[in-house]
Amino acid sequence: MGIVYYQYFNHTGNNSCMNLFNSIKSILQIEQKKIVLNADETKELNQAIVELMLEMVKADFVELYAEKQVLSAYLSQSLNLTTDKANQYIEEAEDRINFSISLESQTNVINNYLNKIQKIKLMEQLWELAIADNQVHLLEENLFYKAGDLLGIKKSMLEKICQNETITKQ
Repeated sequence: MGIVYYQYFNHTGNNSCMNLFNSIKSILQIEQKKIVLNADETKELNQAIVELMLEMVKADFVELYAEKQVLSAYLSQSLNLTTDKANQYIEEAEDRINFSISLESQTNVINNYLNKIQKIKLMEQLWELAIADNQVHLLEENLFYKAGDLLGIKKSMLEKICQNETITKQ
């Protein structure tokens, strides 16, 4: 029965089938395209990322120099921020997260602007913050998995990140 269906499908609907497949293919490739952000969108995304990263630094209630160094390096390298601009983002983020009750505000912004690969890279950086002091507090681990869930990343992928397996190509 499956062969008859395939032959019928192949002979009668080849053009419309190819159009459908091309449409689906283009929809699926949208996430891989790079989105160009304007200045306001870039600032909104950077603020959300810095707030999420700062949440990890503060998750165990101990802000260590090593964690702040990892955060600063990430901001300088990945977000292309000067030291002054990075410090400004951190100061603003510290004020905002004091009133934050959920990770959803940050992750919603991140979901709007980053594709799956970029979100995985962000989670790799978040994990680097968690292990910067050579120990992972239960609150840090919970925050990591909660953020990953809100960003739509499968638990198996998050576990690979925790095992320090390189997921994305550098």
